[in-house]
Amino acid sequence: MSVDGRVPLTWVSTGPASEHEVPGHPERPDRVSAILGHLASDPALAALPRLEIADVEESTLHLAHTAEHVASLRALGQRGGGWVDPDTYCGRFSYAAALRSVGAALAAADAVIAGRAIHAFSLSRPPGHHATTRAAMGFCLLNNVAIAARWARRRGVSKLAIVDIDVHHGNGTEEIFWEDPSVLYTSLHQWPLYPGTGAASDRGGVTAPGLTVNVPVPPGTTGEQWLEKFDAMVLPAISSFAPELLLVSAGFDGHAADPLASLLLTEPTYAAVAGRLDAVCVERGIGAVWLLEGGYDLRALAESVGATLHALVGRYPSGGGVV
Repeated sequence: MSVDGRVPLTWVSTGPASEHEVPGHPERPDRVSAILGHLASDPALAALPRLEIADVEESTLHLAHTAEHVASLRALGQRGGGWVDPDTYCGRFSYAAALRSVGAALAAADAVIAGRAIHAFSLSRPPGHHATTRAAMGFCLLNNVAIAARWARRRGVSKLAIVDIDVHHGNGTEEIFWEDPSVLYTSLHQWPLYPGTGAASDRGGVTAPGLTVNVPVPPGTTGEQWLEKFDAMVLPAISSFAPELLLVSAGFDGHAADPLASLLLTEPTYAAVAGRLDAVCVERGIGAVWLLEGGYDLRALAESVGATLHALVGRYPSGGGVV
């Protein structure tokens, strides 16, 4: 099955990246292992075409990060590793794992930009949307989605939209594109919650007014309520901006079972938002790059990713479940 010669969905993964681990930390190798196990157990998902990870030159990281930040991460690993902040660790081999996570993001971006796929999903860790230009934080070492966005711009994409559905606000991504008129950044996130940014009044910088769309929602927000906000604020912003590419910071920690937040989203919620973004892509003739961010209950994470993938290829079962 193809649409205008493009497969509906392809994917790439770093695997568990087990060398990047601290015992007891919620951002752990089991996250990706659970997703891959779920994909392998589902014949439709197991049959999806898979990409190889792209090699990444260190200079590519400078698309979104200062040379000093990149050098500091590399040096910390060479010293044996340590904690960047109380939440964020960088072990001896974490820099290499972060490079592979970026490489997976770039492979996914290339597949969509080249017209081989409508959607490509990077199932990788560590995540990235909290990493700022100059600092690692919030479990994130390098900002995968920001580097992929700048990579896409370098590949000739004039305008793109980043849709952040993680339960936490992507402060790093917002900071990187605050003054960039070629990028729309939208985030639908729980408030109050870490990192304490993402107020609705934060709307972009002097050179990009209105191109940051923050939609904070309170604890206890249901999937139906969350989708109403998405439909009312995120989809119109995308339509008005008319991007040539979508990038999705795909966090699944808004699930009701997640231990780090207090929203009440379910697998059908994620399938529904995937269906909406797929419809945008098909209508506009563009593609979307999906990058894994958060999600810390293993069953909920694996099943939510599975529901999302099914929705992106039009096979999610209809008519059942609470969103």
